[in-house]
Amino acid sequence: MLRKQKTDVLVAGAGPVGMLSALTLAKEGFRVEIIDGQWRTAARSYALALHPGSLAILAELGLADELAACGHHVDKLAFYEGGERRAEIGYAGLGGSHPFVLVLPQQALEDALEKRLAAHGVHVRWNHRLAELTPGRGGVAAKIEKLGKETLGYAVADAGWMVEGIHATDAAYAIGADGHSSGVRRALGIDFPRYGGTQFFGIFELGAEARFVPEVRVVLDDETTSVLWPLEDGRFRWSFELPDTWEFQPSTRQKSRLAVQVGEDTFPYLDESRLMELIAARAPWFEADLGDIRWSVGMRFERRLAERFGEGRAWLAGDAAHLASPVGVQSMNVGLREGHDLARRLIEILRRGAEPDLLASYTAERTAEWRRLLGLERPATAAAGAADWVRRHAERIPPTVPASGADLELLLGQIGLEL
Repeated sequence: MLRKQKTDVLVAGAGPVGMLSALTLAKEGFRVEIIDGQWRTAARSYALALHPGSLAILAELGLADELAACGHHVDKLAFYEGGERRAEIGYAGLGGSHPFVLVLPQQALEDALEKRLAAHGVHVRWNHRLAELTPGRGGVAAKIEKLGKETLGYAVADAGWMVEGIHATDAAYAIGADGHSSGVRRALGIDFPRYGGTQFFGIFELGAEARFVPEVRVVLDDETTSVLWPLEDGRFRWSFELPDTWEFQPSTRQKSRLAVQVGEDTFPYLDESRLMELIAARAPWFEADLGDIRWSVGMRFERRLAERFGEGRAWLAGDAAHLASPVGVQSMNVGLREGHDLARRLIEILRRGAEPDLLASYTAERTAEWRRLLGLERPATAAAGAADWVRRHAERIPPTVPASGADLELLLGQIGLEL
């Protein structure tokens, strides 16, 4: 007989979106179980920036100032085409207490969220994966597998994962924040169609002796998009979109929380000579004596959007429901807003008896927003007086801007774009 436990909300996925959802609920005194099949928080910072809107949510949860103190503030975004500076956007005009983008490692965000969860008595169940999820009229029933390492081999020890035990959880609601291969989404039978082609990116984090760059820089050419992020301690991150003709063998989107990396041993096609080739072709203004490549990785990205964001007692947030270009870090940041919004709606239902229609409006609003962000509805248009360069790239610019919602509309308005 399975060991069974009860909780108010089961959260599958302990990335930033899952932990923020769980924290929003725990802060209000609800019982939360949060599980993740990985064994720890992210070891490599794939996402590295928090939008102003995300910082506002984190301020509500008491974490914004702590994170802002250990991150790098950027208040300007510049657009380049080769060696030419074409446009810029400033964040100061957004107002509020955090009118900037905060650049910091994803691991720092996850560590802060995990510690705050623990302070509310909620501990992430690492090495626990969702095996089954059965939604019903009165709640959801889940089977959860606990994973452990099994040593394999003789002369050379090897380790694999095995199921050590299974327990059952009955929850009033479930949140699927379990990424692009979401078990919650699959249990609900929700399609996850792709829109458009696949994007390949080569990502490099490096040290460099260079003049300080106080802004994010996006490079748009006729075929590709690249972005330079200034980090602390004289470091930078370059993300280069790679055309299909490039000699490149991307990793899958399965992001291991083990270190990915380093230099020629793991990614010989993303070494220093390749980096120099890309900089010379796309950003001749980046004049620097390169230091060590701290890490490099090849990633594949797709534009996907779930046909709906859930139903009944189980709902989706973050990459479980959408995938987008990494340049503007929109998928994670909009996901944070989704997780917070979904948790607040569940609080209204569980505590105040609000109508379940509150969740139907969640899926409608989120779907509409992502159809705009992914350019599936009316694309961005250039207002009268917008520069020719802005007109030419009107559809490509919105996904590159680290913002969403009303903030994104205000920022695009600075260069004459309407979303």
